[in-house]
Amino acid sequence: MSRPPAAADELGRLLLPLADEIEAAKTVPPHVVAAIVGSGALAAMVPAEYGGRPLSHRAYGELNRAVARTSASLQSLLTVHGMVCSSLSRWGSEATRQRLLPRLASGELVGAFGLTEDGAGSDAQAVGTSATPERSDAGAGDVGTVWRLDGTKRWLSFGQLADCFLVFAKHGDRSVAFLVQRDDPGVTVVPSRPTSGFRSAMLADLYLDGCRVPADRMVGRPGFGVSQVAGSALSLGRLCVAYGSLGLAEACCDAVLGHTSSRKQFGGRLIDLQLVRGLVSDAVLDTEAARLLCEQAARAMDTKDDWLIQHVLTAKLAASRAADKASAAAAQLHGAAGMVDGGPVDRWVRDARVMQIIEGSTQLLQDLLAEESLQRFRVRRRHPRYPFEAGADCAE
Repeated sequence: MSRPPAAADELGRLLLPLADEIEAAKTVPPHVVAAIVGSGALAAMVPAEYGGRPLSHRAYGELNRAVARTSASLQSLLTVHGMVCSSLSRWGSEATRQRLLPRLASGELVGAFGLTEDGAGSDAQAVGTSATPERSDAGAGDVGTVWRLDGTKRWLSFGQLADCFLVFAKHGDRSVAFLVQRDDPGVTVVPSRPTSGFRSAMLADLYLDGCRVPADRMVGRPGFGVSQVAGSALSLGRLCVAYGSLGLAEACCDAVLGHTSSRKQFGGRLIDLQLVRGLVSDAVLDTEAARLLCEQAARAMDTKDDWLIQHVLTAKLAASRAADKASAAAAQLHGAAGMVDGGPVDRWVRDARVMQIIEGSTQLLQDLLAEESLQRFRVRRRHPRYPFEAGADCAE
């Protein structure tokens, strides 16, 4: 059951006065996390039978949009927590779902996503973290299998706050995924080096040194780690980032329209200058186009459209570019006031750059989108809906 978009705007109004506090603190204060928990956002990707308050992808996207208008850093909490919950809901063992999903839904636990490594970013198949099965005496004569994990994960959004981590590793040549808990032996969490954007995203590095997790915390099965578990999680993550980019772009457009309609120069308003109108209209155009593409992608995920990956890639690319263009227009038109360190325009510019990197860089997504588009073209050629499609030439 989905809430109407008005619920997202209500959350946005609640958080908006806290934007400067979040940025200045370079962390997310507990009362802000409590506001997110109270909104039900952390339960949105958890089935009702496990205590969740499930939302459609459209409604969840709207929550991401509303939060990003206040803070793109804070919006990344919804991204990674949702990725962990959806992965566990779909691929986790029943025992692990029963034990962890209710606590994730209530906000008692926060989840983070552990894929990136020094040698594995865009190339998810290159993960170097190893997973080795071992026999272990669990006590009372119960001998079972545990998995030993060794490796390092980088740049985990909200890793400093997280209680559990969806970690991807390799067992031989097969990828595997596990739910690792912060209190597991062999787990060390260290704050990452500060970044120019996402200053309040509480980034952390995760060190696994002989970390042993029970077999029932494997998510999926060997061979499914990257291809299935990470793949489906990244589609959700990219949708969240697309809506987050949309929210950031909206905030920039509103600021630009407010500033240029009140600022007087050369005997009139800035908005009355033709070149200024060009910057404003381009930012608004890209933002409105991104909105439609985000809605199309969310609809594709809700209906399990055959080409949902293409729709999500398109939305993420378009929305992150819209955020970049709108933030650049805001910086240009606010002049020196837009360059003040820690000010909203400065924050938007820095965060917009991050949006073109996280959950797949622009260049990676361009490559993936080209391949998806080619595959869809070939399908249309074999099964044309219209006469002109049958005549298209394509080298197989």
